[in-house]
Amino acid sequence: MLRRRERLAREPNAATGYHVCVPEVDDHLRRTLPTPGDWQATTMRRAAVLCPIVRRFGEDFVLVLRRPNDARQHPGQLGFPGGMRNGDESPLETALRECDEEVGVGAAHVTVLGELPHRPSSSGILVHCLVGRVADVPLRPDPREVLRVVWLPLAELRDEQRWADLPPPPPYPQPQAGQPRFLSPHFLHGDELLWGLTGRFVRDLVTTLARER
Repeated sequence: MLRRRERLAREPNAATGYHVCVPEVDDHLRRTLPTPGDWQATTMRRAAVLCPIVRRFGEDFVLVLRRPNDARQHPGQLGFPGGMRNGDESPLETALRECDEEVGVGAAHVTVLGELPHRPSSSGILVHCLVGRVADVPLRPDPREVLRVVWLPLAELRDEQRWADLPPPPPYPQPQAGQPRFLSPHFLHGDELLWGLTGRFVRDLVTTLARER
């Protein structure tokens, strides 16, 4: 069995050319990422998101959500299930509740693997990002929160040549001559563009996976 897993890790998928089986991803993340804890002390508002890794058709995918074009926050962008802290919730409790509310995946279907470094958003919110192995169960996206579900192949995300640090895409304001350029990691998958804070979190994930074990 071990030899077969090693062979699958080396052999690219015939259709995409990418490795579709990365053995021991979960163990590696558990060893490398810190265990989710309490909220980071800050004067900023606080939120938490879940970075879901899902095994489908023998391949690992990162699940992201395309927000409706009329959404109040980040319209038309790709993002993780997540939202603002509610009451005395921990970051983990917030992320799991939001995942259940937005795509219908309850905590019983999520195995938490760790937490990525928290980051501030452009709207002045400190965001904690939890990483979880999510079972491939039927989804029930909330149409008020989700335009569509997007599956990003983890093997493609790990290809450094597919990433570029760029300013926000149109119609977002573009920097003028002499103005500072606010760059973020961009990743294009078909017609879906991952960028901004979610792009930073995904880049953190693949950087973690690239570390020696």
